[in-house]
Amino acid sequence: MYRFRFIIVLLKSLLSRKKGLLEDFELNFWAIPLIDTDYSRLFTQTYALYMGLARWNFLFNSEFKTAALKRAWVPVTTSETITYRKSIKAFSRVKLVTRMVHWNDHRFYLEHIFYVKNEVYAHTYVEGLVRSPAGHLKPKEAFAELGVLKESPPLPGAMQGWVDLISRKS
Repeated sequence: MYRFRFIIVLLKSLLSRKKGLLEDFELNFWAIPLIDTDYSRLFTQTYALYMGLARWNFLFNSEFKTAALKRAWVPVTTSETITYRKSIKAFSRVKLVTRMVHWNDHRFYLEHIFYVKNEVYAHTYVEGLVRSPAGHLKPKEAFAELGVLKESPPLPGAMQGWVDLISRKS
């Protein structure tokens, strides 16, 4: 099912207009029983699969689109933290909103929010980078490939402790 969804996300991304890096990127899913869920609730790994598709959607729908396609860029997750507020149940329509909230010299930081009927069910912060055939690209290198200089928004206060923690581990 992941491969089928990946193809759909890729085709929709290729046919849509480019969005700004700081805009919201939405994907919608139907929690399919016995594929995405046990009998009643979304598997933990399904959240990760949905977020992986959302990062592809972000890469191929954002200002990175042209460079990503020409240079074979792929999104790579280096760390993530998730807070589950409610379990997503089988047959639920899930809206996943992804936004880039910050970047520094080493990594990009994204936020994923899972909604069911406009209520937050899970919230995730993800640290990542872009990988090219030549290796990992830091944010400055990725922007240089685009020929632009972008200033990062300030790091949200809710992320500060988490970013400090993972930075010390690196």
